[in-house]
Amino acid sequence: MGERANRYASLHRLAETIAICLFVVLSIGCAWRLAGAAPAWAFAFAALAAWLATDFFSGLVHWAGDTWGNGETPYVGAWYIRPFREHHDDPRAMTKHDFVETNGSSAIAGLPLLVVALAAPVDGPLHASMAAFLFFLALGGLVANQCHKWAHMKDAECPPLVRLAQRARLILPPETHRRHHARPHDSYYCTANGWTNLPLERVGLFRGTERVIGWLGQAEPRRDP
Repeated sequence: MGERANRYASLHRLAETIAICLFVVLSIGCAWRLAGAAPAWAFAFAALAAWLATDFFSGLVHWAGDTWGNGETPYVGAWYIRPFREHHDDPRAMTKHDFVETNGSSAIAGLPLLVVALAAPVDGPLHASMAAFLFFLALGGLVANQCHKWAHMKDAECPPLVRLAQRARLILPPETHRRHHARPHDSYYCTANGWTNLPLERVGLFRGTERVIGWLGQAEPRRDP
């Protein structure tokens, strides 16, 4: 079993490393293609919208990993669900992960967005802005887990600019994320910048979705004691 797990881990790390390399190449291609295709303000708006959307999607993914299935769930249990659950037991463990382990899965998830951004038309500001949104969404997704990691690091472990960005609420502040790590870990899931945490809690999106899924599939969401 240990040999099989080690082989799986090695193959997964290789896939993540390749994905990061492809992500860099495709990102350069997107930036080159988009350069000058729309006014600077349009790109700024696309970047802001993408960073907001990144926070929402980071919460959606985090909620799903925390709430449904377990480490033995076929296909996604070992590489997707188990790390979320283990993170609750040892929140500081991710601060010891290197760049590949921290961002590899995010790079894999972002590759389809970059491919679509490269293939999308950029003839005119509207089309260029839409392609730019996908490009910035992929970039945001790549750094969301890095922001999550920084939120668990001590002041002395973080670069000063990171702490400055956290205090300015440009990226996830540690004090905001600590609310998620209070049992039963069922709130404040968003980990990019935390902007959407409070609105999502107030509208009850995740609890409402859990009730709908339970009603449709007779499935009960998992909760830590």
